[in-house]
Amino acid sequence: MSGFRFSFPACVIAGKGRIVTDDILMLRKYAFPDGIRSSEDALALFALNDSCPEPSPEWSTYFVESLAVYLTPTGRIDDAKAAWLMRTIAADGAVHSALELELLLHAMEVASDVPESLSAFALDQIRLAFEPGARGAYHAARPASAGITAYDLTYVWRVLRGAMERGRLMLSPLEALVLREIDEMADPEAHHPAWREMIAAVVTYERPKEVLRSGPWLVTDAGHSLTEEAAA
Repeated sequence: MSGFRFSFPACVIAGKGRIVTDDILMLRKYAFPDGIRSSEDALALFALNDSCPEPSPEWSTYFVESLAVYLTPTGRIDDAKAAWLMRTIAADGAVHSALELELLLHAMEVASDVPESLSAFALDQIRLAFEPGARGAYHAARPASAGITAYDLTYVWRVLRGAMERGRLMLSPLEALVLREIDEMADPEAHHPAWREMIAAVVTYERPKEVLRSGPWLVTDAGHSLTEEAAA
């Protein structure tokens, strides 16, 4: 976003190389008094982040929290916002900025509902770390290992927050597919023991998540959904 045209005070801040608390106060007062309200506002934050190679902790917090609010105006991330976010932060399918990866995870954590395309995209960052030409911020941050580590498991649970239901990990076919691909690419001899337990708990759903998780559904060992009356 090097060609982005900043207005005041962002035009002054962008040339500093580091955004500190006073700069954030100026942005709150003059540039975004009502918060991040539009895609133009959001892109301005991304451009500011790109222009400042030394982000302060204060800037990182402001960037992540402000954009997470923008992405969840109704408490959920809709398909349009999910598609916009993936287009904005990914290159060749990979998120290359650690701060933008944290934005992705934080927005998903605060959202009441997330499109399966976005959760699958987040999980796919692990798969990319196991490819021969491994790339992305997740690959750069994870401990070197041919198998799934505790670090990977923590990341997966951040993405799949709330997916565990009655001892089963309720996933869409797309989410389950990404986990299976990760499982096939990683070295089973090097896995953390909890990974195998997680994979064994996966059940894919064909009904909408809100039906499965709010209705009186039971999941059998064969993966079939039954009402409580039918199961009795």
